[in-house]
Amino acid sequence: MKSVTLVTDYQVADAVVKLSVVIGDAQIGSSIVKLGSTPLGKGAIEALPVGAGPAVRGNPLFVKTIVTDVNDSTNHTSVTYRLTGGRLDQEFHSAGTVDENGDSVVYRARFNLI
Repeated sequence: MKSVTLVTDYQVADAVVKLSVVIGDAQIGSSIVKLGSTPLGKGAIEALPVGAGPAVRGNPLFVKTIVTDVNDSTNHTSVTYRLTGGRLDQEFHSAGTVDENGDSVVYRARFNLI
């Protein structure tokens, strides 16, 4: 199984940081989200509250998403991570291609909340 990793920083502010994970290319997927070692959510992730900026600053936010190719017209897969509530709302993109129809890609993301 292929794997794609994203490691980046996200600047928090005083508001509640929220995370959405969007599976692209008409594929299917599911995610697990942790703040440090604390589980925050699993399954479809839409505007998941991570925590207030001052409380989460200095912690890593981990996201693991398995995307399975179900779209017969492409083997391309992608994930978009949307973080809001920080200094700027931002989107981060990851992409990968499976070798055969029905294969999956493991997407891992680490957001250092600074």
